[in-house]
Amino acid sequence: GHRATKCMMSIAYLDGINPSIIIGRGIYHRIKIEAWDFSANTLTKRWAWDSSPNGVASTYASQGNHNLSVGDVDGDGRDEITYGAMAIDEYGKGLYSTTFGHGDSSHLADINPDIPGLENFSCFETANGTTRPGLALRNASTGAVQWASWTSGDIGRCMTADIDPNYKGMEVWGSDGSGLRSCIGALISTTLPTTSGNGATYNFGVWWNGDVQRELLDRTVITKWNGTGTDRIATLYNLAPISDNNSTKSNPCLMADILGDWREEIIYRRSDNTGMVVFVTPFQTNQRMYTLMHDPNYRLAVAWQNMSYNQPPNLGFYF
Repeated sequence: GHRATKCMMSIAYLDGINPSIIIGRGIYHRIKIEAWDFSANTLTKRWAWDSSPNGVASTYASQGNHNLSVGDVDGDGRDEITYGAMAIDEYGKGLYSTTFGHGDSSHLADINPDIPGLENFSCFETANGTTRPGLALRNASTGAVQWASWTSGDIGRCMTADIDPNYKGMEVWGSDGSGLRSCIGALISTTLPTTSGNGATYNFGVWWNGDVQRELLDRTVITKWNGTGTDRIATLYNLAPISDNNSTKSNPCLMADILGDWREEIIYRRSDNTGMVVFVTPFQTNQRMYTLMHDPNYRLAVAWQNMSYNQPPNLGFYF
């Protein structure tokens, strides 16, 4: 069904200069990805990649998510495509496959600033506790696992954001029961950040107030981790008649720094679908920072927000 035919699209600077259109389809079985260039009103295919050449599955088959990420994972100025549990290089060749299988959430960012380059933090729905972890933080260039939570079962959600100033790097957590952890896997708290109704939040991080820690966006409310629990700082649904998207994923239509003050604006649809509502932070800040859209990893992440399970855009450096 839709899992094989649903298309996911983004932009990648495969030559480091010009944007190419990336189109991928397939999640649970065969996966195909193509790169197209547009110039002088003409589309030209740059390359085509297949996880199962001639119908024979490789280690790259069945590794897709309901989303993808684009970013320069090896620092050569050209973008690679991270497609679930595997990655494709700028030339349309396989970069690596973890063989960890399908998951719903994946985050590409400089999660551990003490290790050069970007990391990918993901959860996996077919974790078996031995060859397939429930959560894994991996080197985004090689696929090498920095640390993992070797739980089993359907680990459906995970999140990463710098929410605790007492720990360097971005914090990570997931629905495997392992708690809130630092970027090196150290346990911070067995209590997870929460959202409306006090349910655990695995949805979006948002730079909303005046400090450099990220707040959390889920179920049309914004909350903030205080070190031991979660405080609510904005109830957006009380400010306007809005609805989120994608059922349990509770996604906004878009969240991005569209105004350029480094905090992020949040866009939801009106509940009657007659328009859209843009929420802007009321907080002033003394923290200077150029617009987040200047960062290539962040800007490309905004470009792939059309995915069915869109994920929060992340910077390519540690803020």
